[in-house]
Amino acid sequence: MASLYPAKRRTAEVGPVLVLQLEPLAKKVAELLEPHIERLGFELVVVEFHKGTRHHALLRLLVDKPGGGISLSDLERLSPILGDLLDVYDPVEGRYTLEVSSPGINRPLAKLKDFEAYRGQRVRIRTHRPREGRKNFEGVLIEVRPDGVALEDELSRERHAFAFNEIQGANYEHKFD
Repeated sequence: MASLYPAKRRTAEVGPVLVLQLEPLAKKVAELLEPHIERLGFELVVVEFHKGTRHHALLRLLVDKPGGGISLSDLERLSPILGDLLDVYDPVEGRYTLEVSSPGINRPLAKLKDFEAYRGQRVRIRTHRPREGRKNFEGVLIEVRPDGVALEDELSRERHAFAFNEIQGANYEHKFD
């Protein structure tokens, strides 16, 4: 399963070119909502579904505004619209809380176009299995291919290449000076 967070979280990324594996429910929600979100002038970045307890789950939609970043008023406007659409489509069994959020400063990278947009920037990649005794790699994204990416460690200058099927999650890493 593709996940940007610890084990119990499931993540789905949709769009023209998928690069990470999808959890079925998150994929279904993304396929239902993405056309509506795009029609409203926004971009669906990630769908996360957290099962939580038996009586309470969380459905988190990370949404952005191409070319400028999403505002709080944008999110306030989108949330009831997306909630109504979910009520109509009813893809989630049982009770859940809907959270519509921005992707944040350390934006998840999930689609090929996300990786292409952040080429030359610092990113963090988490792998499904340890490599060289670790699962977390951080460096400058130096190469994006249809089947994977490569980054260069800023300190050691080591190059690390990853096939997309090795990647559990990836984020842009903002550098605070």
